[in-house]
Amino acid sequence: CSPELGKSEFCGSWKLFWPDGRPMPHSQCPMAVALKEQREVRGMEALAERLDGTLVHFVPYPTPLYDASGSLIGAVNMLIDITDRKRADIHAQRLASIVESSDDAIVSKDLNGIITSWNGGAERLFGYKPDEVIGKPITILIPADRIDEEPEIIDRVRRGERVDHYDTVRRRKDGGLIDISLTVSPLKDADGRIVGASKIARDITERKRAQEQQKLLVHEMKH
Repeated sequence: CSPELGKSEFCGSWKLFWPDGRPMPHSQCPMAVALKEQREVRGMEALAERLDGTLVHFVPYPTPLYDASGSLIGAVNMLIDITDRKRADIHAQRLASIVESSDDAIVSKDLNGIITSWNGGAERLFGYKPDEVIGKPITILIPADRIDEEPEIIDRVRRGERVDHYDTVRRRKDGGLIDISLTVSPLKDADGRIVGASKIARDITERKRAQEQQKLLVHEMKH
């Protein structure tokens, strides 16, 4: 949209909406508030509709302008397009929802092996609530005879390697042992540096039991 300087009105307010999608009257738009109340408007978000019908998320920074005598003569506004950030936020929210609703145990840890996140599947599988394990070493889940697995996994993560479907055994809160299939992937920060690992654990107790029964049956048949 190209305004005609000195003539076009409400160019920036072609069609504005509140973040929840409700239409925003011109009298309530950030620039109008800045002029009416003679103050800067900060910490606000809104949606603008382009002439082609697409919507843009933005943050406004309207600031009143005064002449040498201190009289209000207008305002200047800066609009920051945050559409990509909003899209990323929605993606992150959806991903978090998927993780939380997963039947698999999904756990993250830092490179020192300290648990940093714990989903509902992990609580159901291992019996610990998030506040009982976050900040604790991942070794609380590892039986004594398998404690050597953790340094090897951390070393592979540091090298950027992924561990796929590794069958192992872990210990529940009640002390019981459980057969799991473990997948471990490196976690990276915004700069691409590896800062931890994401672990997905799946209960394979029934599969192991079926395999043992099958072995027993084959043994009996051979006998």
